[in-house]
Amino acid sequence: MTREELENNYEYKVTKKALLREFPFVKDVFVKDDEDINKWNRYIYIDLIIDPFALAHQYGFRVWGPVINALRRGEPYMSPYLSIFIGDDDRVVLVSPINKAMEELIEGIHDSPAIPRELKLRDSIHSKTLGIGTFTAIPSSLPSNMTD
Repeated sequence: MTREELENNYEYKVTKKALLREFPFVKDVFVKDDEDINKWNRYIYIDLIIDPFALAHQYGFRVWGPVINALRRGEPYMSPYLSIFIGDDDRVVLVSPINKAMEELIEGIHDSPAIPRELKLRDSIHSKTLGIGTFTAIPSSLPSNMTD
């Protein structure tokens, strides 16, 4: 599957739109590297650009200090775990319902009978499922009152 085929795929488009709508802290959904599209037989891992400050505000969390420091230096901060962006001690527990809701949304779209089989993600052999690969915060997400 090519990047163009992925980006034109109905299931991918619906999933991207749903993630952006249901989780306002998600600012973009994409696959970083073309090789990742076909790397796994059954999965395509998507990358999410997030605003950790919108996440923190929406759910009442604090943003983890090293994330803030990286963004202040003008560096993106990437992690496979959403919980890394949270500065509270019980961050894994706090983020668990959000992770679960995101996974359920993606799985629900994939399993939906409303999407005909021919519009679902697949290569010539396998049905493919989207999964979240990484979360990345970019320097432009840093609030203006936190810049030096």
